[in-house]
Amino acid sequence: MKKIMIGFAALLIIAGGAVAAMKWLGIGPFEAVDVAAVEKEPEEPKEETIFIDMDPLMLPVIKGSQIAGTIQIQIKLETQGTDNAIFLKRRLTKVSDAFVKDLHGFVPRLLKKKERLDVIILKDRLKLIGQRLLGKGYIDDVLVQSVIETPAR
Repeated sequence: MKKIMIGFAALLIIAGGAVAAMKWLGIGPFEAVDVAAVEKEPEEPKEETIFIDMDPLMLPVIKGSQIAGTIQIQIKLETQGTDNAIFLKRRLTKVSDAFVKDLHGFVPRLLKKKERLDVIILKDRLKLIGQRLLGKGYIDDVLVQSVIETPAR
């Protein structure tokens, strides 16, 4: 038992000496990092965020064989950079048409599950439709500014 304790103590002394030597020499895990070199890495220039206004989307809600009301949705599209903004502005009518076509089927199903229109679900759905239509990278986010539900008279 004495031999095991002496061997263990010798092992601890050698390990402590190795750690002290590595720290004094600045090698291994104690190597100094040149902060100036890390900070000088070129940063990617961030493109500015641009918001594009869309005309309000008007959706009639049909219940049975008659119109139960209308829903007006005001949205903005968020994109990065002027190139993407120009691309979106040129295709704004196609995007609006795709949104209206999809929401005619989606909104009644959503209203069956919930009493009111959930803005977060609507936002995610419009972003998905925009990415399907134009591809990823053009529409970063869809901002739903207002949802106005008007019952029929």
